[in-house]
Amino acid sequence: MVLNLLSIHNLRNIQAASIEPCERLNLIYGANGSGKTSLLEAIYLLGRGKSFRSAYSRRIVRHDQDELTVFAKIHSADGGNHSLGVQIKAGRIRAKADGLYEQKSSNLAQLLPLLLISPDGDKLIKGSPRQRRRFLDWGLFHVEHEFLGVWQRYNRLLYQRNTLLRQRKREMLPPWDSQLVEVVNRLDRFRKDYVTILTQQAKQILTRLLEIDGLEFRYLPGWPGAEDYGSALQQSLESDLKVGFTQRGPHRADLSLKVEGRAAAEVLSGGQQKLAACALLLAQASVFNQRKQENCVILVDDLPAELDTLHRHAFMALLYSIGGQLFVTVTDRHLLDVTSFPERRMFHVEHGQITLKKEDGEQSNRV
Repeated sequence: MVLNLLSIHNLRNIQAASIEPCERLNLIYGANGSGKTSLLEAIYLLGRGKSFRSAYSRRIVRHDQDELTVFAKIHSADGGNHSLGVQIKAGRIRAKADGLYEQKSSNLAQLLPLLLISPDGDKLIKGSPRQRRRFLDWGLFHVEHEFLGVWQRYNRLLYQRNTLLRQRKREMLPPWDSQLVEVVNRLDRFRKDYVTILTQQAKQILTRLLEIDGLEFRYLPGWPGAEDYGSALQQSLESDLKVGFTQRGPHRADLSLKVEGRAAAEVLSGGQQKLAACALLLAQASVFNQRKQENCVILVDDLPAELDTLHRHAFMALLYSIGGQLFVTVTDRHLLDVTSFPERRMFHVEHGQITLKKEDGEQSNRV
């Protein structure tokens, strides 16, 4: 998957810009507040239908403007060409794919699969289990074609069971519990299989970024692992009726990362946690590329600035080796030595203006 053209109008401080990215590495540099992260935000908006910086769509529209638009031309691995467009007006987000209005963000994600590596990526290690569940489910959504339907059915059944629990209709629970157990078994199997593949990749990547002994990944399904889910539901029934919701299940799952038996968040330094999170995200991109036989787009926002020179180089080498189109932002172009990466373009961002920089002495072009 490759973005051949990206046009942005009225997104934060970018009034108007249009670029033709390289198929591999695109280095975007500029001072803090220049608009380089807004460029990544525009790409993210196309693939996810939302911003990664604000939950309020109005806030990303340029000051004193009524609407913003982002448009892209995309070339897929099967040789097809597609167009994607997103408009935000009066707080409402509207998306088009190949000229037709698209209501589902999942369809945008299918057309433009992307991963974001950001300065707060260490939350994947030290943050809540919900963040790690979303991380796992993004991967499954893309590599397991049955996952979305199973996940949606699970949530419908869980909602119905919780409704009955709140109403204390104990006698109506058995048929719903039976359906829930069937769906949970499938969902749990998807996640376990995916975690096995993912953590194998992550360990290989981590050995190239960090020297850590006693590293262990463990998938926690959301109920005691020694029990089958039907037994877990029965054992928690009285407590569930009391609190009015289902306390055990995939909605409580987690991916545990430990070092010599202790939580990684307690053992690893801040920089090490960021590298561990990077390893998980790079592993996810690698699994995606291998299973889908195409590449996802990877966005990297200012993360290398927090690493020393050695780790920045190791990170960039791994990132480039995985394949796919990369958009990497830095405050200073000299923070990253990109001379060993043959396919690259450099863009300078200043006060919302984006300039393609020529490395061979040719004159730069304002875009």
